[in-house]
Amino acid sequence: MPSATSPLRPVEAVWTSTEGSMAQQTAITRWPNIVQGMIDDVEKTAATAEPLQQDTARTIVQSLSKMKNEIAKNQALSPLNAAYGRDIGGFNTLLADGGNYTWHASPWLFAECYMYRRVATIFAASSDPFWKAYDVFKRQKDETFAKSRNAVEELAMRYINVSGKVECASSPNWTEEQKMLFVEMTQVALWGNATDLSLLSNLSLDQIQGLQGAEAILKSRKNIVDDDTEDVWKYLSSTSSADRRIDIVLDNAGFEFFTDVVYAAYLLRSGIAQCIKFHVKDMPWFVSDVTPDDVDSLFQHLENHEIFPNRRYLDPLVQQLHEYFETGKMSIRQHPFWTTAYSFHAMETEGAGILKSLSCSSLVIFKGDLNYRKLTRDGLWPHTTSFAEAIGPLGKGSGLKILALRTNKADVCVGLESEEHVARLEQEAPCSAWVRNGKYAVISFSDGR
Repeated sequence: MPSATSPLRPVEAVWTSTEGSMAQQTAITRWPNIVQGMIDDVEKTAATAEPLQQDTARTIVQSLSKMKNEIAKNQALSPLNAAYGRDIGGFNTLLADGGNYTWHASPWLFAECYMYRRVATIFAASSDPFWKAYDVFKRQKDETFAKSRNAVEELAMRYINVSGKVECASSPNWTEEQKMLFVEMTQVALWGNATDLSLLSNLSLDQIQGLQGAEAILKSRKNIVDDDTEDVWKYLSSTSSADRRIDIVLDNAGFEFFTDVVYAAYLLRSGIAQCIKFHVKDMPWFVSDVTPDDVDSLFQHLENHEIFPNRRYLDPLVQQLHEYFETGKMSIRQHPFWTTAYSFHAMETEGAGILKSLSCSSLVIFKGDLNYRKLTRDGLWPHTTSFAEAIGPLGKGSGLKILALRTNKADVCVGLESEEHVARLEQEAPCSAWVRNGKYAVISFSDGR
């Protein structure tokens, strides 16, 4: 277990009132649009529902509209109804401690988590079982995944072509070719939310074995501003893979989750891991985060011949994934800590159970922007701050092996090698666009020592 005495370095959190920040832009423009999207979804579902369900839908729409109006008018954040979850006490405590938070003047991480938790209470308040269990983002998640047909079929083809030639190995027998394949597959997981794989080097196993493959991978890594892939590989290839467990704390459903399970299948097939535990959210969260129902939905979509008619590579892949889940090599885990407003710096006090579990893992992979923000307390760290320092008690001395795979879509980014590197990025993508536009990324590793 990480030490309770791990020092917390003071760092200013990004607020929704921070001038010119993505936080400010999100609060003013994106949040009202997101809530309007929820309203539209409920009304679309209600249009074909029974009369009593339509009545309930009107109540839900009224509550969502009220929140949207509060956001637009920058009103104060109000306490949540504690009847709808034990975790709500934590939200209300943080809200009270903050004083006078408003939608446009509050810590971005807290306010955004608060918004989605409040949405969950709106549906939980329904007396109708249908609406109580309703995922207001499911339609959007499903439609988006169905549109990613070409990328899904391409990735399935690439995985099947490579996996048939991948031999399980163990230290010290890892080859340079296996290392390059690890680099390539890790980038698949990194850029998974790009949905088109356009930033990947698209290598066959034969290409990976040659200089051309090395050059292609190097080119595809140029937008990774903090790249610790070599350190991760050194750790994995120099330690025993027997009984090695890898945990993946998931981000988005749909195509990104598909890339995650393909990555996990590669880790198992190659012998890098012996079991993979996926961590999902308890409730609909941040529009597209993976819930248990999204796991079932993934397989339903992949097995749908109308959505994915080209079955040559998908069928053997889906069969392999089913076998991994049925044998327990892949499994799903839930914990309420993932949908609190706390940063992961507070995991020891607010999520002791999940921290104890993660401490038994050989590697914990955190996917996506929200997890990265929570790892770093959504702090405005100097960009040259080390990743191990920014993740506080989960970093140095924790014993945890943590890997963050994140495309940059917020205001925080650490781990850059020098101020000169920061300056070059500012020339390439001025006004901190490289931190926010999703075209740059990090592969950040902390060995917990």
